[in-house]
Amino acid sequence: MKLTILIVENDYHNYLYLAELLSETGSTILHAQNGKEAVTLCTRNSEISLVFMDIKMPVMDGVEATKLIRMIRPNLPIIAQTAYALNNEIAKFSYIFDGYITKPINEAELKDEVHKFVYLPFE
Repeated sequence: MKLTILIVENDYHNYLYLAELLSETGSTILHAQNGKEAVTLCTRNSEISLVFMDIKMPVMDGVEATKLIRMIRPNLPIIAQTAYALNNEIAKFSYIFDGYITKPINEAELKDEVHKFVYLPFE
């Protein structure tokens, strides 16, 4: 089953790395550079089945974008991907995100987190 995954990341190198890891799955990968773009894409594209959301971004941050996406797509899994790695920081955002991975992204942790929500056949 081919899925559509949205990566919301303002740092292009971070986006490329995550897209490379996810490319093994054969999924369609979309990119938004900020939260506002993410909300627009999620509103217009019902094929998106998983979102990786950076928290700290220009224009609109990941928390605000996730709140807006939840209003239109309440069941869409959204995984935070961020450098905020302390337990209290993770707990602070756990009410809004379905999952959480820290940067730098570890491939094994990424796969574990993805499989909590969808099955993707990583090669």
